[in-house]
Amino acid sequence: MPDQDKGINATDRAENSIRPSKKRRQEIGPHAAASRAQTTEARPTRPTHTVPEEVRRRFVQVKNKYYFPDGARAFTDRGTRLTTASENTEVVRSLILIAEARGWGEVTVRGTERFRREAWFAGHAAGIEVRGYTPTEFERGRLIRTLHRQETAPTEDSVTAGDRQADAGVQRPTRKPEELITGRLVDHGSATYRHDPHEPMSYFVKIETDRGERTLWGVDLGRAFKESLTKPEIGDDVGLRAVRREAVKVRAQKRDAAGELIERELETHRNHWIVEKSSFFDARAQAARTVRDASIDPKQAVKNHPELVGTYLQVHAAELAAKRFRDSQDRERFVQQVRSALADSVARGEPLPAVRLRERSPARAARTPERDSAPVRS
Repeated sequence: MPDQDKGINATDRAENSIRPSKKRRQEIGPHAAASRAQTTEARPTRPTHTVPEEVRRRFVQVKNKYYFPDGARAFTDRGTRLTTASENTEVVRSLILIAEARGWGEVTVRGTERFRREAWFAGHAAGIEVRGYTPTEFERGRLIRTLHRQETAPTEDSVTAGDRQADAGVQRPTRKPEELITGRLVDHGSATYRHDPHEPMSYFVKIETDRGERTLWGVDLGRAFKESLTKPEIGDDVGLRAVRREAVKVRAQKRDAAGELIERELETHRNHWIVEKSSFFDARAQAARTVRDASIDPKQAVKNHPELVGTYLQVHAAELAAKRFRDSQDRERFVQQVRSALADSVARGEPLPAVRLRERSPARAARTPERDSAPVRS
């Protein structure tokens, strides 16, 4: 992100950084002021080389540099300053853990907007004052909700809950492939995979759920946002659904025992996503119930849901095709199967069937502008 703090020198501009600060900033809210001030003042300063064991286990240390197991650099420990080229949530959280272990009750962050936002959030969640980023009202509310979850479920890592299992669209074992994933939109955009500068570009979506925050990765998520009919914005309640998978082959790099990069071809799948506001899926669920109910007159159904014109034309086509069956039960079963399949597609949020306009005579076509079809997604 292009938004940078003013006054950053040329050396710092290339890296994100966290360092202790002596200045205080305004508390996140009137109810938290006393507790935050008490936490900050009571935090003793510890040696600048202190690193929590949790962080040491997560990364490989070579002198003052820390690396991911694959050899990519995570961050550099400069004593009174921690620097990184990454926006990875786990890296940011690790830097905050180090700051907490060293008694930095107040820190100053510099770098990209996303890094400063993540550091502000993780820092306040740990009781550390963070200067260098001004949060929005939504982000303040998000922090308060996270702190509440931590108080009611102290064993749950609500800051990063779900991130480890949801990266790159990896499905949780209990989740059905086409399950609707819902939450409040926190952030989204193009970035290197897991915000690691050594990884290829992808697209991420971070949402806030009742169980904590979750990040999903997938190249197709960018297209899904561009083609979204409801145009979700930060803070909106959204739904995400992978409606189908496509088999693809990708080139992946991995370091061998000697540290050399080895490139290989992997067979995997790519999800095709739909991203809309939650209200869109609520409306689609209602429309799907209408399609399933054969007792509802098609004219009345289309009057209530104009977007279903193409769907009911397909139902009508199925009814005409069913006439070739001699047995009446076979006819009813065939139409009901078609109706059910169409209703399922409507409920999933997939594009609705196109409505082809009636062909015109050559003379009329010469007098009337050409039109191909009516809108198909609503």
